[in-house]
Amino acid sequence: MSKLRRKLLSQNFLHSRQLVKKLVKTSSLGKNDLVLEIGPGRGIITEQLISRAQHVLAVELDARWYHYLQNKFIGVENLTPYQGDILTFPLPNLPYKVFSNPPFAIEGQIIRKIIDAPNPPEDCYLVVMKELAYRLSAPHQENQFSLTHKPWFNFSIVHHFRPTDFTPFSNVDSVLFRFTKRQTPLLPESERNAFQNFIAEAFGHGLPLSHNLKERWERWERWERQKIQKVLNKLGLQKHTLPNRLPLSTWLCLYKELVSPVDRSKIPLHETNS
Repeated sequence: MSKLRRKLLSQNFLHSRQLVKKLVKTSSLGKNDLVLEIGPGRGIITEQLISRAQHVLAVELDARWYHYLQNKFIGVENLTPYQGDILTFPLPNLPYKVFSNPPFAIEGQIIRKIIDAPNPPEDCYLVVMKELAYRLSAPHQENQFSLTHKPWFNFSIVHHFRPTDFTPFSNVDSVLFRFTKRQTPLLPESERNAFQNFIAEAFGHGLPLSHNLKERWERWERWERQKIQKVLNKLGLQKHTLPNRLPLSTWLCLYKELVSPVDRSKIPLHETNS
């Protein structure tokens, strides 16, 4: 790996075994779990994972850390270290969980890869920047990412770290971000693509919801203007309501009211005028 890429993917490692032990102990990880760790580095999290999980897959990009892990955990049967890029690494086909402190530079890409995978984890704990965690979980105001994933996942922030929890000290606020599969999804898995494309179309580019629905969807000749307005009135939505002002429950109602069961499997990918 080049010096530039190593610098870009450098990490701030947790150094307190007591803190890591506490976080892993209070997680959902158990003796029957397959756990994926991304960027284990010195292995301080790995130590706790192998003592708790049935098996741990540790994916490390840096050859130096990979060989360090091999030597440190030689003879440990429930650990399989891999040297490679997590962004191209094939995720498990079996049920699994994730507990990791990945490089901040690619944390968004990692989350996208994991949560949108054909087989996403049952539960996932990631040390990420606080700003990213709040943006993705959207506790106060929804966005496209939160809306297109919340029907199938719950998001939460488990722990807030101090800059001194890391080596070297972190110059950004960091949290332990968790997302877990809903035991009972709000929509069937078979409708995920349809709902996500619906949100992409209806969300638009910061324009009012009524504009996005009428201007974009009339091109498909699926809904008449009168029907769209009737649904908006039924839900008590004003003409100039902005998409990000609506809670998930309202989006689910809109989807079910406007998209017939037949259409739900036929909604095309959203189009752009650019």
